[in-house]
Amino acid sequence: MIITYDIEVLKYDWIMVFKEGEDYRVIHNNKKELEAYIDSLNKSKAILVGFNNYHYDDVVLAGVLLGKDPYEISKKLIVDNERVNYKLNMITLDVIQELPLGVGLKSSQANLGMSIVETPIDFNLDRPCTKEELELLIKYCKNDVKDTELLFKKRADYFQAKFEIVNEFGLDIPNVKKTRAILASKVLQCQKTDIPRDRLHIDYDPNINWDIIPNEIQDFFKKCEYDYRCGGDYKEIETRKLKLNVAGVPHVYAFGGIHGAIEKYNESGNFLHIDVSSYYPSLIIVDNYMSRASKEPQTFTHLRDMRYKLKAQKDPKNKIYKILINATFGAMKSEYNMLFDPKQANNICINGQIILTQLILELKDYCQLIQSNTDGLVVKYDPKNYQTIVDIVTDFGKRFGLTFDIDKIIKIAQRDVNNYAIQFEDGHIEAKGRFSKFEGGNYMQNSLTIIDRALVNYYIFGKSVADTVIETYKNNDLAPFQIVCKMGSTYNGMYYEYGEEGDTKLIPTQKVNRVFATNNKKYWGIYKRKGDSYQKIANTSEHNIIHNGDIKEFDKSKLDLNYYINLCKKNLY
Repeated sequence: MIITYDIEVLKYDWIMVFKEGEDYRVIHNNKKELEAYIDSLNKSKAILVGFNNYHYDDVVLAGVLLGKDPYEISKKLIVDNERVNYKLNMITLDVIQELPLGVGLKSSQANLGMSIVETPIDFNLDRPCTKEELELLIKYCKNDVKDTELLFKKRADYFQAKFEIVNEFGLDIPNVKKTRAILASKVLQCQKTDIPRDRLHIDYDPNINWDIIPNEIQDFFKKCEYDYRCGGDYKEIETRKLKLNVAGVPHVYAFGGIHGAIEKYNESGNFLHIDVSSYYPSLIIVDNYMSRASKEPQTFTHLRDMRYKLKAQKDPKNKIYKILINATFGAMKSEYNMLFDPKQANNICINGQIILTQLILELKDYCQLIQSNTDGLVVKYDPKNYQTIVDIVTDFGKRFGLTFDIDKIIKIAQRDVNNYAIQFEDGHIEAKGRFSKFEGGNYMQNSLTIIDRALVNYYIFGKSVADTVIETYKNNDLAPFQIVCKMGSTYNGMYYEYGEEGDTKLIPTQKVNRVFATNNKKYWGIYKRKGDSYQKIANTSEHNIIHNGDIKEFDKSKLDLNYYINLCKKNLY
């Protein structure tokens, strides 16, 4: 049984709202009622779900059950940023777990077009709430619980996968609270190990042909290793980058993978996407780059082989093996994870770049390189060379113990290595960066996606920017026009400017706002304040209107379509 919940704490009042199905349970300043309710949930083996509850709600709830003052706990957690170690004796799940930094409940609600109107109740209220204030507080808390439940459902695959991992590998049930990287460390039976000071003592794949690898690349990584061995700071060394032209394309070599692309490139024709299947996991297996903290390193090979087998059988359980495999590499550079082994992580990343460079150079006489990234290439080719390219890639794979997927592309629009759209032979489109939300945003990101849509329509389908904006407007699709403005933790407030020209005033508003460019000249800029400095929010118009209610209730006639058309045109290259 899943129960979604949220807590609001003031000096003289606390409320806890629990939702099961369509029913809400509200508990206000009543420890005995709370104890009885939590006891019933424990007996029924219920699971509590919240948003950021691992760091706040669970701690406050546990504290109240222990007879502690929730206001004092809340103050320590939020104001004083102290660690409070009250543990809740039940299984809970946190919807925010492993979401990108900066994704909060309000911004998620805004991205989904929901109401993000914040409660007008002052959380520093120095008296008990009136009846009306309490009802308002409960109303807004219920809304947050409802929206938390919706986000939990949108992340159902993430949480289900963790339960399946725990079940598949016989882990204790409380492990469902752990991240995927921690689960991977447990499946791989990692133990706390004293890692030698050797994070930049690099081991190289014996199949690398150093005769064709540019000297600049060899010298770059040798210099990094030499400086480290001489006592250099690894933090500084691992920020270094090498810029080098390879096969006619500018590249960057660093400690996060290889990246190269022809900038401002737009072409139709014969292209290939040459992608290494499970690149880093394959290097872990082939070159024995598994974390030395793993007591059963061969288990990783078993995970990879099982994943391939289940995928071939179209068994959905292959996804839980994929999760563990993909989580392993990232965990090797996390000092808080039992898989921590930065030498092996650097071995994987550096060899990955050099091996891919060798493939580029072996192919360069038979195709034109358009883009290279961490685990693949995009090349333009003459059809008469197709089989030669396939043969080279196949032979290369055999030498290095790698497998490749080769897919045909018919069109590519590439601003740079981080922003592009690719149309494959079967018609589907893959996009990255400013192009990526061309079909619409999601709960993590959904701001000005009209730009993404306009760019893909313009470069891939030949549609004008104005046609995209007007068509979206006519279809009453308002989400692509919204700008989600977040204050950020280092700022002191958010304000909007209102009034007749020459007689405006700055009015404080909430920390997260949904904004649209408008034709109403009484609305002006929206700003975030740091001290005495006011910073205009990026990509906002000269005239902006805030609409924090449900997006369906926004009057689209207030939109300044010319602003959006001009903004999209500015993003053309």
